[in-house]
Amino acid sequence: MVNYMIELPTLRDYQTDNVLAVQKALMRHRRVIDCMPTGGGKTTVAKYILGSKLNREIQPGQSGNAVFAVQKRGLVDNAIDSFSKHPKLPHGVAMSGRKRTWHNRVQVGSIDSMLSWYLDDGYKSEHTYDLIINDECDNHNSKFQKFVEAHDKKRLELGLHPAYVMGLSATPMAKGLAGVYKTIVKGPSVQWLIDHGHLKPMRYVQAVHQGKLDRLKAAGEGYTAQSLAAAFEGLAGDLVSDWKQLGQGRPTLGFFSRVSYSKDACQMLNANGISARHVDGETEDDERKRLFDGLNAGEFQYLCNVGVVDRGTDIPNIGCIQLATAVNSIKKLIQMLGRGARISTTHSDCQVIDHGGSIARLNTFFEDDIEWVLQAEKTKDLTHEPRPVICCPKCGVQYRGGFCRSCGYEPSPKERKAVGLEFVAGELVEISKQAKPKKQSCEDIWRQALYAAGKSNRTYKQAIGIARSKAERQGTKFRVPSRLDVGNKTITAIPFGDPDGGRRVASLYDGIFA
Repeated sequence: MVNYMIELPTLRDYQTDNVLAVQKALMRHRRVIDCMPTGGGKTTVAKYILGSKLNREIQPGQSGNAVFAVQKRGLVDNAIDSFSKHPKLPHGVAMSGRKRTWHNRVQVGSIDSMLSWYLDDGYKSEHTYDLIINDECDNHNSKFQKFVEAHDKKRLELGLHPAYVMGLSATPMAKGLAGVYKTIVKGPSVQWLIDHGHLKPMRYVQAVHQGKLDRLKAAGEGYTAQSLAAAFEGLAGDLVSDWKQLGQGRPTLGFFSRVSYSKDACQMLNANGISARHVDGETEDDERKRLFDGLNAGEFQYLCNVGVVDRGTDIPNIGCIQLATAVNSIKKLIQMLGRGARISTTHSDCQVIDHGGSIARLNTFFEDDIEWVLQAEKTKDLTHEPRPVICCPKCGVQYRGGFCRSCGYEPSPKERKAVGLEFVAGELVEISKQAKPKKQSCEDIWRQALYAAGKSNRTYKQAIGIARSKAERQGTKFRVPSRLDVGNKTITAIPFGDPDGGRRVASLYDGIFA
């Protein structure tokens, strides 16, 4: 019996729509990712869903408990702060070094502490959860998957229903996500949130002084540490000069490739009368929070950062992001830019100063509508087709289209051609590429392949071959989706080596592909 009702947070209309879509997906798939842009209110949505859970009677097959899991200790404090704001959500903390309050039906826990406390040759506790919400679910997915698999077995032993699992991410791309989650629920786009006043627009500027980008050597989704060091060595002085020209007066977050470069820049900024601080992975959690709050409050102007402020931090008054490093991943770039997207009391937009050429190289803006898919593990797996970016010859602002959004200048045909761009049917495209058709997702390709195999009386294995050929023709890699929605039905993939893989597709799945 519910003793009292928890007051739920007030939601914006799009957040209400998102809650309804997530709840519907959870009822159908049980394991889903809620994909909402940075600043869209993922934690508020989670708080609402957790509060709604507390307001319902505990049913047979349930434990009555829920957990909000995060990847870092600092993110535990972020969640605690959010849940402690009005209306408060009663919760305990499942993390080493903190007082345990198991009587609370909702816990906030770090995944490392949860693995340590609960797992020892299996799930050793009888304390389980009906609902598990995994914040920043694209980070450390293997750890979370280990916890969920052990937790599932324990729930089965106890005669309880499998837990509902909800991941939260603005950029759901990581190895193994399809092994945990069954579908992605997409919230509003970044551009929609900007247009409706929920996020700040970005203004992109190619820095006057670029790193030595010819020294960069790609390594997977990034660059080697040695090549990054070589590319950005000695940039500190030029960085200060460019910031004075392009970002002065704005609370600024700087991204650097190594700690020594960040500290050099911090020292140089302070020597030029610009109040700056430095933060990296060795900075204690309490000090990090003081620095984040200090930048937001205007206590200093510039925070130099190495690998810390790229996700899960809330500093809304950031008015400038200076990229004194290079990235080779759309996911990583969007996470960095997202730090400046929240609505601010000091600036109506966020200035992005790019020293590493990442925006032009990846042809990606923060507001681009990326089609995230569960099977995508790297940038090359995305079906997103980046649109070309042009740098204004007059003011240096990076933009798309005919006229510069900043100064109104329209590059001449010669200037456009010099950077490999031209207009085709009113759209700015790369000369070598022209206008490419949109790439299909693995789900779309697999659905088409199954229908084709069914009509031509081919086997399941042959359907996989059809799908791989389709993916190769559009330059992507095909992976068989673990689940696929076909009409009002959901079908599951046949495991590798299963005899059903040799059967005709027309005879499988109740004949829906016949």
